[in-house]
Amino acid sequence: MKKLTGLLAALLFSILALAEPSSLAAPGQPLIIDVRTAEEYRAEHVRDAVNIPYDEITARIAAVAPDRDSRIVLYCRSGRRSGIAEQALRQMGYRQVENKGGLKDMLQSSYQTDRGAVVCQAGSTTPCP
Repeated sequence: MKKLTGLLAALLFSILALAEPSSLAAPGQPLIIDVRTAEEYRAEHVRDAVNIPYDEITARIAAVAPDRDSRIVLYCRSGRRSGIAEQALRQMGYRQVENKGGLKDMLQSSYQTDRGAVVCQAGSTTPCP
């Protein structure tokens, strides 16, 4: 069963890696990026959010948002790390970046979360667990 789960996770990762980057966000919706650590993301995250830790955002953003006019929403735990990521993306030329603050702020804005779900990190070269 573990082999099957690992195989399915690797397949999902491959599909995400090969998918058209704009397909990560639903049409008309912003790309939601959780800039917390992978551990924090695994514990709970906004549904459909992609995990790119803030200190990796500049190296990995092109894999999920090659268009610098992409609508991007960032969040973390308190808003501090998402603010750092927002500044980095703006310095790279991304124009539609919004820091939504922390996970609690996202919940107050009617976003839903997934608890304990394991989802691959976008642009990561490491296979899913």
